[in-house]
Amino acid sequence: MAEWAPIHEKRRNSAIDILRGFSLFGILMVNMLSFLSPYLYINPYDWFKAGDRAIVAWIEVFFQSSFYPVFAFLFGYGLMLQKQRAEMVGVQVYKFFFRRLTVLLVLGLAHAWFIWPGDILAAYAVFGMMLLPFLKQGGKTLIFGGAALFFIPHLLISFYLMVMAIRSPDASLLYTDWRNAAASLQVYANGSFMDITKRRWLDWYAVYGPPGTWHAFLSVFPLMMAGAGVCREGWLTKGRIPAKKWLLFFCCCFVFGLFCKLLPLIAAPILPFLYIRETIGGAVLSGAYVALVELCVKHRLADFLRPVAMAGRMPLSNYISQSGLGSLIFYAYGLGLYGKLSVPSGVLLVVLFFLIQVLVSDIWLHRFRYGPLEWGWRQLSYRNDKKG
Repeated sequence: MAEWAPIHEKRRNSAIDILRGFSLFGILMVNMLSFLSPYLYINPYDWFKAGDRAIVAWIEVFFQSSFYPVFAFLFGYGLMLQKQRAEMVGVQVYKFFFRRLTVLLVLGLAHAWFIWPGDILAAYAVFGMMLLPFLKQGGKTLIFGGAALFFIPHLLISFYLMVMAIRSPDASLLYTDWRNAAASLQVYANGSFMDITKRRWLDWYAVYGPPGTWHAFLSVFPLMMAGAGVCREGWLTKGRIPAKKWLLFFCCCFVFGLFCKLLPLIAAPILPFLYIRETIGGAVLSGAYVALVELCVKHRLADFLRPVAMAGRMPLSNYISQSGLGSLIFYAYGLGLYGKLSVPSGVLLVVLFFLIQVLVSDIWLHRFRYGPLEWGWRQLSYRNDKKG
């Protein structure tokens, strides 16, 4: 019987690692806005100064809501890939998944409450558990089911918001929650570690508490379903989809996704257009990014993008280290720069830190097989499972 262990380096799909690497960069760019401002509670079109506002606008167009969908897609892809490999060696796959996702849930909650309230790991763990019964379905069922579950609710909500904007224009305008914005500025810049921890919990609850649970589910779970279906169909396997089809897919997704993302800028920064930008536009543009990476790999650029792939092979370690360093730079128990840096300075920090992560990942993986947190997660996940 074949060994039940993580996939060997030589059998890794380089496109998957490159996608994870670029997603780490994109997520860090978006998170930077929340590290240097109370972004969760503000109207960015009024909050930032003119020079900062232009950069924020382009971050929202090309980065905001367009990289977490890639992560969600790859998470579902990875679950299906592990299921297929586990079944080949007779492992009790659902017992393994429950243990693996439980560890991720605990790590995600600790990350959210003690390091960074914008954590995505806990949500991925919960939605991953919900996805497990669906992994028995066929690939096309998962792909089209995921697409329907994503687009139909978001289109209906967008239509509802448009109707409400026509009936009551004032209700569709963006407002800054001054109470929470001021509290964030005070606590993160000057508070004690305990004060900051309490504030982190409130910020996390604002996103993943009851008001935001359904939005998080509809934005993440369907993309996990689609990723699992794509894995079952083998669409990301080398040579399965010709380059011409990937190019067509890229062009369609890029044009339509960019149009949706630009709506608040070319029309009006009102709630319906912002919702379309962050849901439909974000997911469609992420499809263009997936296609672009596939085209690069097909045109033999994988070696050129190898450093990014190295970062993508350590996604958990790099993601947590981004949050850890960000909290030490911006929060009061570190350098206390919260609310004091300009957006261009934040962008430079993101580029610099990601380049360091790429370099460190490359050096680390020349000496070790896994990243440090990946190794710990695997130790707690891969045990002597009995034959199923």
